[in-house]
Amino acid sequence: MNVKTAVTAAAVVVTTAIAAFMPALVAAQTEAADSRADLYRRNLLAGKDVPCRTNASCAALGVAALEAGRIKEAQTLVAMEAALAEATAMQADEQNSPKATSSARARVAMALVHQGDVQVKLGALPDARAYYRTAVSRGNDYPNDALLGRAVAAARQRLEAIDGKAVVAGVPPNGAHFASYMFFGAWNSIEVKPVKGRHGVYRIDGDFMYPTVGADGQPSANMGSLSAYVRFYDGVARVPMTEDGGDAPLDATARITNLAPYDKPADKRADRCLIEFKLSAPETLDVQTHGSPTECGFGFNVSADGRYYLMTGS
Repeated sequence: MNVKTAVTAAAVVVTTAIAAFMPALVAAQTEAADSRADLYRRNLLAGKDVPCRTNASCAALGVAALEAGRIKEAQTLVAMEAALAEATAMQADEQNSPKATSSARARVAMALVHQGDVQVKLGALPDARAYYRTAVSRGNDYPNDALLGRAVAAARQRLEAIDGKAVVAGVPPNGAHFASYMFFGAWNSIEVKPVKGRHGVYRIDGDFMYPTVGADGQPSANMGSLSAYVRFYDGVARVPMTEDGGDAPLDATARITNLAPYDKPADKRADRCLIEFKLSAPETLDVQTHGSPTECGFGFNVSADGRYYLMTGS
């Protein structure tokens, strides 16, 4: 073989090797370019029985199914609508795009509205109000967002249509379930149940989380929980958290009026945690931490704080 032939043969070998390597290289580059939002969306759509593949199509199909009376189908579709709306919100946050962020906020709020519509069809009006009120609260966070404002207006209109209907006052004899929406489809949850044989005493069980999405696009969450026996004084129960409470519910039935040991001045570090539960309105439980959230014994970024709405179907 002469030199020219050898060089030509070598070039063919190198070209062939590059051609064989290119698909793997492109795949590696694509994988590296995928953001958490992309991977999260891909995971959402990876199932065999995914009913729809975009937020808009899920919304349209869900509304059509509900209007046709196919409630179970609508329920599945609006749940996927909500999940894809959250993926869109994550993507907008990654892109740091104000316009995309505004659109994503509106999509998340509208998904909550559609979930409320399903509850109306099921006859669960407190649950419907919980979804609608959650959507409205998003507007309070961003009052100047016009796109979000349209979704909020739709939620308000629906709230007015069921105003005063089947309202649950106080805590029913069989107890109540309250929920507060976080994001990525996660809800903080609180159960309030009367304790048999102990007049005026309730057991509170709370499960709280801070949802996250890992680098692989898989959802996870940091967690926290509490369990306590309480009494409501003028609609307010207060639970001082302790590290040595064990597995048994804390006894927080005594009335606590002095919050000074918890609410220390800004220049002094709070080293205690007290969680306050307030039945502030029908179907509403407001939760506030006094002291330091890090002293409550929950996972990183986990807080019990927020406005919780009564939900009868979960």
